[in-house]
Amino acid sequence: MPEITVSEGLYRQLSVSENQVDEETLWKMLHQFKRQNTPSE
Repeated sequence: MPEITVSEGLYRQLSVSENQVDEETLWKMLHQFKRQNTPSE
């Protein structure tokens, strides 16, 4: 699985809800983050 860097706050939130978040949700979050932080061409 690829590594990503997240803020300390998001890391804490994910750690607290670790057993409640599935992998599909994490991939959706990553995709949304990349879309918001990639400059439009």
